[in-house]
Amino acid sequence: MLSDPKFNGKQLKKFIRLFFPEYSVALKRFKAMLKKNAPIYLFTILLAAVFLSRALLSLTLLAWTGFAIWQFIKTKNPFYKTPIFIWSCMPLCFWLLGAWQNSLTGDSINYLLTLAAYPATVCIVESVPVETIEKKWIPIWLLATGIGLAYPIGWYLLHFTSSNEAYGSGKSLPTFMDSDHIRFSIFLCSSFLLLLLYPTFKKMTSQILASILFVLILFLSVRTGWIIVISILLIYAILAIRKNKKIAGKKMAWALVLLLGMITLSYFVFPTVHQKIAYSIWDWNQFQPGKYDSNYSDATRRAVNYSAWNSIKNNFSSNAGWVSVPAALQKSFSSDFANQKTEYGWPFNQWLYWWMGSGWWGMLLFTGWLFYPFFVGIRKENMGLVCWTIAIALSCIVESTLNFQFGVFLHVWPIAILWKCGYFKIR
Repeated sequence: MLSDPKFNGKQLKKFIRLFFPEYSVALKRFKAMLKKNAPIYLFTILLAAVFLSRALLSLTLLAWTGFAIWQFIKTKNPFYKTPIFIWSCMPLCFWLLGAWQNSLTGDSINYLLTLAAYPATVCIVESVPVETIEKKWIPIWLLATGIGLAYPIGWYLLHFTSSNEAYGSGKSLPTFMDSDHIRFSIFLCSSFLLLLLYPTFKKMTSQILASILFVLILFLSVRTGWIIVISILLIYAILAIRKNKKIAGKKMAWALVLLLGMITLSYFVFPTVHQKIAYSIWDWNQFQPGKYDSNYSDATRRAVNYSAWNSIKNNFSSNAGWVSVPAALQKSFSSDFANQKTEYGWPFNQWLYWWMGSGWWGMLLFTGWLFYPFFVGIRKENMGLVCWTIAIALSCIVESTLNFQFGVFLHVWPIAILWKCGYFKIR
C-alpha cells in the first residue's frame, strides 16, 4: 500500500488514524498546543533577540508578522481599519518626505525598514487576545527585565572600584542590547510602567517590585532613565489625583515624600549616582563655541546639535533628505568648529533630524504623529498611553531615539500593548 505511487497525503493520514490512533490524537494535541502557545514562544524569542541579536529580532518580527496576517485573512478580521494600525502606517508615508530628494539608496531603505516595525508590531499585537498579553506577555517582559538587570549589577559587584571610576569619567555599566545603556534604561522604565498599571502580581508585591526597580534605575545612573521614570511617577500621580481625589491624594502625598527621600538617599548611598551627577555638571560646562572634544558626553551633544541647528538656519540641510543629513551636518560642523569633524551622522535630537531630512513640514507631521497616542490616552483615560508617549518624547529631546531598531521597538511595543488593553485603576 505505502509503495503504491498513487498513495497520497490524505491516504497517509487515514492510514495513521487507522493503525496508530494514539499518534493521531497526540499530533492533534501538539498542533493545538502549538497554535495556542505560539504567541508566547515567539514573544519569548523576540525579547531574547532584543538582548542578544538585532538580526534575530528582525527575522522574528518578520516571521511573526506573516503569521499574524495569515490569521487575519483566515478570520476575515479588518484590522487595517483600526485607528492604531492607521497610526502605525503613517511613518512609512512621512518617510517619503525625506526620500524623494535622493535615489533610493541603502541608507534610505534601511530607515524605511526600521520604520516598518511600526505596522508590523501593531499587526502582531492586534492578532493576540488581551488575556494572553496581560497574563503571559507582561510577566515575560518583567522576567526579561530581571535577567537584563542581573548582568550590569553582577558586573558592578565584580568590578566595584573600576566601575565607580568609569562613572566618574562619564561611562556606564555594560548592558545587553549591544551595551546600549540608554535604550536599556528606557526598557527598564517600560517595565516600571507595566508594574504600576497591570495586576500581574498582588498589590503589595507589585509595589515592592516597582520600588526596587525604581531604585535600580537610579543606581544604574543613566540620566535618560532618571528623567523618564520620574516623569512616569509624576504623570501617574497627577492623573490618579484627578481620577479619585479622596483616595489618591493621600497616597500620592506619601509617595512624593518617599520619592524625594529615595532620590536623596541614592545620592549619598550609591557611588554611581554621586559620580554621574558630578561628571554631568562638569561635562555640561565644557562646551564652548568653536571648540570641540569628542571625549566629552554632554558637550558633544551640545556641539552636534548646535551645528545641526546652524545647518538648518543656513539652509545647508533643511529638507535635504535622509541620505544627505550626515554630509550636511559635517559641512556645518566644520564651519562651526575650525574644520574639525564629528563621527556622528545625525543630531542628538529627533526633531532636528526630521527637520534636516524632511523640512519643517515633515518635522510638524512627525510631531503630530508622535503625540497622537497622548491625546487618545487623555480622551480614553488610558494613562499608559499618556505616560509612554511623554517618556519617548523626552528621550527624543536628547537622542534620535526613533532612528534605531531598539528605539522603535521600545516605542511601538508598549504603545501597542497599552492601546489594546490599557486601563487605569488606583491600586
